[in-house]
Amino acid sequence: MSWRRVFAARLRGLVFRDRLDTQLDDELRFHLEMQAEDNLRTGMNPSEAHYDAMRRLGGMESVKEEYRESRTFAAVETLLRDVRYAMRTLGQNPGFTAVAVMTLALGIGVNTAVYTVTNAVLFKGFSYIDRNDRILYMTSSEGCCVSYADFEDWRAEAKSFQGMAIVHGVQVTLSDKGGFPQYRYATEVSADTFRLVGREPILGRDFAKSDEMPGAAPVVMLSYGFWETRYTKDPAIVGRTVQINGAPTTVIGVMPPGFIFPQNQDLWVPLVPTPNVLKRANRDTWFVFGRMSGGVTIESARAEMETIGRRLEQAYPLTNKGFPVVVRNFAGFYIGPNAAVIYGSLWGAVGFMLLIACANLANLLLARALSRSRETSVRMALGAGRWRVVRQLLIESIMISALGGFLGWWIAKWGVRSWDLASRPPGYSWFAQVLDYTLDYRVFLYLIAVSAGTGLLFGLAPALRLSKLEVNATLKDGGRGSTGGVRGNRLSALLVVAETALAVILLAGAGVMIRSYLNTYSADIGVQPDKLLTGIPNLSASRYPDATARISFYDRLETRLEAIPGVESAALASSIPLWGAARLSYELDGAPPVDDQSRPTLSALTISPQYFRTLGAAVLSGRDFNDSDGFSAPRVAIVNQRFARRFWPGENPLGKRIRLFSSNTPEAWLTVVGVVSNILQSDIARPELNSLVYLPWRQMAGGDMNVLVRTSVAPGSLRTTFQREVHALDPGLPMFGPFTLIERLQTKYWDKGRYTGLFLIVAAIALLLASVGVYAVIAHSVSRRTQEMGIRLALGAVARDVLSLVFREGMQPVGMGLAIGLAASLAVNRVLKSELVQVSPDDPLTMIATSAVLILSAALGCWIPARRAMRVDPAVALRHD
Repeated sequence: MSWRRVFAARLRGLVFRDRLDTQLDDELRFHLEMQAEDNLRTGMNPSEAHYDAMRRLGGMESVKEEYRESRTFAAVETLLRDVRYAMRTLGQNPGFTAVAVMTLALGIGVNTAVYTVTNAVLFKGFSYIDRNDRILYMTSSEGCCVSYADFEDWRAEAKSFQGMAIVHGVQVTLSDKGGFPQYRYATEVSADTFRLVGREPILGRDFAKSDEMPGAAPVVMLSYGFWETRYTKDPAIVGRTVQINGAPTTVIGVMPPGFIFPQNQDLWVPLVPTPNVLKRANRDTWFVFGRMSGGVTIESARAEMETIGRRLEQAYPLTNKGFPVVVRNFAGFYIGPNAAVIYGSLWGAVGFMLLIACANLANLLLARALSRSRETSVRMALGAGRWRVVRQLLIESIMISALGGFLGWWIAKWGVRSWDLASRPPGYSWFAQVLDYTLDYRVFLYLIAVSAGTGLLFGLAPALRLSKLEVNATLKDGGRGSTGGVRGNRLSALLVVAETALAVILLAGAGVMIRSYLNTYSADIGVQPDKLLTGIPNLSASRYPDATARISFYDRLETRLEAIPGVESAALASSIPLWGAARLSYELDGAPPVDDQSRPTLSALTISPQYFRTLGAAVLSGRDFNDSDGFSAPRVAIVNQRFARRFWPGENPLGKRIRLFSSNTPEAWLTVVGVVSNILQSDIARPELNSLVYLPWRQMAGGDMNVLVRTSVAPGSLRTTFQREVHALDPGLPMFGPFTLIERLQTKYWDKGRYTGLFLIVAAIALLLASVGVYAVIAHSVSRRTQEMGIRLALGAVARDVLSLVFREGMQPVGMGLAIGLAASLAVNRVLKSELVQVSPDDPLTMIATSAVLILSAALGCWIPARRAMRVDPAVALRHD
């Protein structure tokens, strides 16, 4: 018989097992009856005839087993029997099964949810982009930005890329005949952008090279969401003319649904290289991205780009010196250089939490296995081998993990959806909805691997422990005492030590993250933010071509805003507190000369008079800026206390001189005319960036300015009035905001608070699991030692002695785990050092609080079974089986 026919026959035997068993029973019964009839005809009585027929057939059960082995796959058949037995066993203990499955579901679910987020951030990147991992992002300084002239040189010289494109985010005013004017977020892109990311419009055409030529007719591409909400998916939109910033613009296409690149925008327009854009010193454009050629690695592409950058520095020292090429992948560019640290730490945290869940289940299974020791001993006495026992128990463990994995999938879906909602910051965010959090095949494979791995991890130790039973001793004492033994207690204690240590590491990590966040959120930023409103009017170069036009607009706006009832003062600033400042090269009068490459930089902010009054800061010495500090006046500056103490310690800073450099060209000397209180302008974790120099706006009038308004009423109530005054001066002017300063600060803190909150949730779950683990071990120990407790009480022990016994047994492994966990956390917390603000990784207060919380939780876990042990009736306990 060919192997195909044998395989088919055995497969039929496996699938139609019950039907074939029935047929076999009928056939054997028929042969038995025929043989018995033959025996009756020879003169035997009925009982002798039946016995002889049974003897001739050779044993019914052995014949059945022989037949089953020949007709099917024996190993699969045995496995199915084990699965059915495991299902019956788990069904007989619904309480244990429910606790085990829910514990594992929580661990697997949270772990899978964090993996999904990590997968989206570190590996998947933008949704609907072809091969995200082959796209690199390039700037000529950290974070932002790049000049168009450099981009042209990069594109011409780089051999590691199939192509490059340049992008820049803008705000525009859009109006048409069918709707009201709207301020929309748009991205200026070079013509190759969509081709490089592998996407085409679903309506109309892509951008062409001719669209980005100076003087070309303006065109625009719509996002699917904007097309849907503004134009109700009208297919006739292609070819229609709309007004963008007052210019007639033709709609040439609509991008596919869900496509977002390189930010959360509504429109795309060509980036036209005007003479101003082509200036090599103009670095206002966001960034360049490129798709790597086949076989090129990130390292080789970065090395080539850095070489090109060094050549450009040598060729154009006045504009390119000190502007190296920075090349990053998606996570490094969009999330930040610490992306791997942040999300790797989160992934590690939930991995620890899953290990705690596994340790808990291992202890539960060990306790359950020891209670089944007599059953297992009987099976082994009847011939079951060690591997047979281990396999049966592992199948039960894997079935629990499979159920936990199924529920964990739903927990992960809920968790990812919650994270997605929590990832949308208050107000508009250019990065909102960029990441793809769908649970794809990678997540599904990860879930399967984690579920199977945890089943083996928590099931193997109890299975091996039970397979080493001393059968004779167990059967003699009826399953009491000998099955637990020293080794069983020791294994349970080791599991408690492990989960306690892991819980300490998580609690300590979450503790320092929480303290860091509180330090950030509660830091004195040097202003009174509760009554401030801020917005940024976007002045176009066509309407406001020079400093005089800009100064005139802002002067009129300040006057109108200060006339609003409820407004106390108004001021201008190039940035608001905590949102950074310009970094400029400088030298101090009298300082030793340095070469251009070694020249230091400082943080500078351009402000108008009344800025400090509006923010609630104080001028400590000297004077504030005034309207006479204009272009024709001597150049002046104000420094904050931190700057003065850093550069002129013990000296009077008034009258000191500073000189700034523009593209390595020195500007006029600035005389310090005032010292103000410290205002946090940048990250609190980088104090060197908060040594500030303030420059008078009338001497430095350039880009768009933040307009700040101090109110005597709730600032949010003046939003509409603020907008109305801006549009009264220029009806078509786009504007970012207005927002209250509190809202802007919350947006700044939001990301760190989100990560801190997740760490806290994971640590809380870990603490709960560890506490439950301690309780389960002590409760099981007390139930097993009920007779011992009764004897002790009968011999004169008091309740306090029993309480001490139970607490000693429970708290010893907790103490060992606490010591190991504290030592390990000192090393693990070093990973988080770059994310911590004004708190050390080994912060003593955090370690003390962690220890206290864990000890209290463990004590509660011991107290509940200890109370039950103290109430044992000796007469009842001595009869306990």
